[in-house]
Amino acid sequence: MNSETLQDSISHSLAADRRIVLLVGPPGCGKSRFLRELTDVGIVNVGKELARELVSIPREERSGKVLEILGDLVRTHVHPVVVLDNIELLFLPELKLDLWQVLEQLSAVKKLIVAWTGRVRGEQIQWGEPGVPGYLVLSLENCPAKIVKMTG
Repeated sequence: MNSETLQDSISHSLAADRRIVLLVGPPGCGKSRFLRELTDVGIVNVGKELARELVSIPREERSGKVLEILGDLVRTHVHPVVVLDNIELLFLPELKLDLWQVLEQLSAVKKLIVAWTGRVRGEQIQWGEPGVPGYLVLSLENCPAKIVKMTG
């Protein structure tokens, strides 16, 4: 899918009363670069910005603070659409997050485009690559997002 078609697909999904779009593609296919080129969107580098906020919070309290911190990070952008990039921290087991629920709650603040490194296979979505630390497979059953696929 070319850049213009991708942008049209994302714009159409968000205009069609969707609050969340997952831009799904394999590692290195250009998701982050494409998203940085979009106009009128705020960008949250979740890995960098969430880590910076969590480092001063005691480990046992972090899971209870993640949604509040993410909400603040999203809310601070003036744009009506916010990109969440580098979201791998959200998969840490110690944070005990239900990712679909987190995205749904954040989408009440702003419309979201989430960069997702992985693939869709049937009714499941994978994060990362098999055999690589952090690899995860989730059911799409309760996924609140429209999925837009990007190939490299």
